[in-house]
Order: sequence, then C-alpha cells, then structure tokens
Amino acid sequence: MYRLPSIAIILVSIAVGAAEAPVLTGTMACAEERFVAGDRILPSHGEAMLQCRQEERTLTEVASGGFEKERSCYDVDSPAPHGDWHYGRIAMDVVERHSGDAYTFETLWMCKPL
Repeated sequence: MYRLPSIAIILVSIAVGAAEAPVLTGTMACAEERFVAGDRILPSHGEAMLQCRQEERTLTEVASGGFEKERSCYDVDSPAPHGDWHYGRIAMDVVERHSGDAYTFETLWMCKPL
C-alpha cells in the first residue's frame, strides 16, 4: 500500500446548491492496491459509487429518510492523475424534505488504474 504522511482528506462534504457536472460512463477499472492516508483507506471508483448509492437509498427512503433525491450518484469531473494514481469525486444531490434546502454530498475515491 502507498502511504502518504500527514495529509488531511475530506471524504464527505456538504455544499448548499447543486450544479450540473459531467458524468463518466462506466466504472473506472482499478487495481487491488488502495491509497492510504493516515488511518484512512480511500475507496476505488466502484467502491465509492456503491457507497454513494447505499447512502442515497438511506437518505431518500420514503418512511425514514429526510431527503428527496434531486440527482443520483454521479462523477463530479473526470479522473485526475496523482503520480501512478487517479482520483475523483462522486456526488449526489438531495433536497431536505422539511426545509427544502439543497445539499450535495461527496465521496473522494483514489486508485491505480488497470
């Protein structure tokens, strides 16, 4: 595993509003090796997309979720290189049922492409 000392990485962030963003077709093929930053192991593109979809289902569940889906899980932009690694963000846009406030939740992914 590749270790990067002393780095602050935000895995999930909240931003008010939702903007249009490019959508990648398919899942980026990643090697098994994972990027490690401190005690965080960053997910691959596929793992991050799966995590986003699971969180989206929980947040927008009709009986117990507090949000309405505005835009399902999508790639925020094209993957960017970082040495041998590629990284990007996957986001979902939701609207809080009670207040009507819009939020975008993001997950960072990083992997070595195949």
